[in-house]
Amino acid sequence: METYRIAVAGTGYVGLSIATLLAQHHEVTAVDVVAEKVDLVNHRKSPIRDEYIERYLAEKPLQLTATLDGAKAYAEADFVIVAAPTNYDVQRNFFDTSAVESVVREVMNVNEHAVIIIKSTIPVGYTAQLSQRLNCRNLLFSPEFLRESKALYDNLYPSRIIVGRPEGDEHLDQAARTFAALLQQGALKLDIDTLFMGTTEAEAVKLFANTYLALRVSYFNELDTYAEMKGLDTQQIIDGVCLDPRIGDMYNNPSSATAATACRRTPSNSWPTTRTCPKISCAPSSTPTPRAKTSSPTAYSKWPATTTTSTTATSVPRPNARASSAFSASP
Repeated sequence: METYRIAVAGTGYVGLSIATLLAQHHEVTAVDVVAEKVDLVNHRKSPIRDEYIERYLAEKPLQLTATLDGAKAYAEADFVIVAAPTNYDVQRNFFDTSAVESVVREVMNVNEHAVIIIKSTIPVGYTAQLSQRLNCRNLLFSPEFLRESKALYDNLYPSRIIVGRPEGDEHLDQAARTFAALLQQGALKLDIDTLFMGTTEAEAVKLFANTYLALRVSYFNELDTYAEMKGLDTQQIIDGVCLDPRIGDMYNNPSSATAATACRRTPSNSWPTTRTCPKISCAPSSTPTPRAKTSSPTAYSKWPATTTTSTTATSVPRPNARASSAFSASP
């Protein structure tokens, strides 16, 4: 395969894991606004806790450098991957997509030929809306399905690869297939299920996958609460329920663990650390763990009450009100 120059905006779990994955075979520059994180990456140390990232940085001959100079990195790149934070404001009911838009604008200013792939979690319909509003014709969306502290592992052994591109655009269709091939090349898993679809459909995949997992969390937390109230053995009930192959025995352990995703914006110029969401472990627990129930599904199911083109917060209309009404607040 041809060698590409790739810039990755953001060195959180999403950005650093994909930068590490791709740097096995391609020249990758990680961009961040925090000097300490850039320095750590350039000294082959991980600024985040992830066993595989730490090992790969220390042991693998990666073509990876980090920089504070985003403009220079983007100007020289064939692909720019946007892994900047998207803050969800529960009080005001919208995503803050300003960091994503800022990166896209900067790339457009210095390199009109670079293919831009958004990896950040964004509202359904955002990629198409941003592409139209900025007249950006090189924009793709590829959802991530990663776990905190297991981000590189989940890129090495992905459950699937999904790349969204505008329907009927031959140039971006080929770019999407090339990007998917880069992810496949870096992975250790063979025969990875790979899907190509519209950008809005790809965004909806992320929304509904997150929603389902959050509902499953709530279900087993409710089961645990019921068992505790009735003096029953939670694990025996879970074992009986999950032997049904339609239900399965993954993500069924009530616990107080949390998972971090991208993320809460921190003060001044720093890109963010984490946002915490309820999470349960992948394997059944040997003993029940009582916990307070968590019944709210996920922030991603909320939709803004108004539509705005502000660079601080971007809201987009629901593409299909009938299909998403169960998960979205009415505009």
